[in-house]
Amino acid sequence: MNKKNIYIFFNMILSLYKKNYLLKNMSEIIENPTLEEFAKNKTYIGVIEKTVFGGKGLISIEGFKILIKNGIEGQKVEYLVTKKKKSYAEGRIEKVLEHSELEIPEEERRNALPGCPYQNISYENQLKMKYRQLSEIFRNYEDVEIPEFKGSPEVFGYRNKMEFSIGYEKMTREIVDGKKIWKDEGVAVGFHPAGSWSDVVSIDDVFLASEAVNIIRREVEAILKRSKCLKKAPWNPLISKGFWRGLIFRESKATGDIAINFVVHSHQDDKFWERLVASILDVELPEGSQVVGILETVNAGRSDAVNNPEITTLYGDARILETLGKTDFEISPFSFFQTNSKGAEVLYDTVKSKIGDTEGKNVLDLFCGAGTIGIYCASDANKIVGIEMVREAVKQAKHNAKINDIDNAEFIAGKVEMVLPEVLEQDDFDTVIIDPPRVGMHPKALQYVAKLPIKKLVYISCNPSTLERDVDALKLSGWRLKEVQGVDMFPHTPHMEVIAVIEKD
Repeated sequence: MNKKNIYIFFNMILSLYKKNYLLKNMSEIIENPTLEEFAKNKTYIGVIEKTVFGGKGLISIEGFKILIKNGIEGQKVEYLVTKKKKSYAEGRIEKVLEHSELEIPEEERRNALPGCPYQNISYENQLKMKYRQLSEIFRNYEDVEIPEFKGSPEVFGYRNKMEFSIGYEKMTREIVDGKKIWKDEGVAVGFHPAGSWSDVVSIDDVFLASEAVNIIRREVEAILKRSKCLKKAPWNPLISKGFWRGLIFRESKATGDIAINFVVHSHQDDKFWERLVASILDVELPEGSQVVGILETVNAGRSDAVNNPEITTLYGDARILETLGKTDFEISPFSFFQTNSKGAEVLYDTVKSKIGDTEGKNVLDLFCGAGTIGIYCASDANKIVGIEMVREAVKQAKHNAKINDIDNAEFIAGKVEMVLPEVLEQDDFDTVIIDPPRVGMHPKALQYVAKLPIKKLVYISCNPSTLERDVDALKLSGWRLKEVQGVDMFPHTPHMEVIAVIEKD
């Protein structure tokens, strides 16, 4: 039996199991069960006590914790237990029986968007909830200051990068004339629904995107539908066949320039693209928005991840310029840049205030990425040294320094734990900025940082749990956590940025 038949057989068995399970358990839903009654694959009713960091709701039974995906504190829910361990369990909501007081009225709600479990909570309550989550993570630290959570200047349409999948709304397999064929329904330019990596859901109003991006997305989807995808089929990940794979937007909030990137499975000549490109350029956009570049990017692999892309320019120039404060940054098709431009200004201004005066000082920028934080916060420094593992990001950092007329910056490609010892032998530093990935700092890098002969570190983290772990390790070397400041870069999602000020006497 080949992989395709195994997949179909497995789904048939799973469907039958679910039907039998539902029939068997319809009369067995228990409200507020005892721990003795509690078991995996059973459905219960409970009230979510609070939403913890990461977006899961907490229900407790005799001290035993159940984490409910996308649960909002105050909701009364019917939930299915999907996993049970010795110390905790996990579940998913089957039905919301009573809404939370934190939620907005039904008539004010927008289309459900994947990855946005907080979208039905008022923004004021989102900030309060994230502040409480941050406070709980650092509750064991004495004398730590946790100021009010800083919100995003824009709550809707704030993203400068949008990635859409191109596929079918529904894919089924049927037997026709003795042959098994795929029956694909409804071309869609949208997102994979929760729990699915094959189907694609079209959402008319993507509230995280700008009006201009929404207009273009709808136009592209309409063209692909009425032209039968220009005689090319969308990608079907179940059989790894098809042409259309994705649509990526990069947008400058400062200039209104938009770059569009079509991700496809194989290269096509200019004649193929003529009609689609012309149609996009004819679309009427809001004043101040304009398409400046259109690309074709070939992803010939099975995975959606684009590695070593083959890029062809179909129109204009896909590089756009974004301005944060008084600093300009060039964004290329696959370069890293904070997805919330206005929120990034709040984040970087806060970092700058925590660093203090850098004039005439040497600044060390660890995990510097494209150099945005160091360039924004320390342009008047005597010297900036940035270390970053991703070589492409280092090239971008050097270019960003150049376009801002900064000639005192040096960016080095390499792992921090490998490069830092040599850097410390050559220079002394007055200020250190740390902005590691979600996993936090490598233990060796942490050891070198702990021994630095300075009095203050400013640590930016998108994962307060790993930040807390690293701070705990630094305590062993005499460092003290003075302040943690939350910044909401991602409204409606569970994510947050945190700035920690860590000092040594």
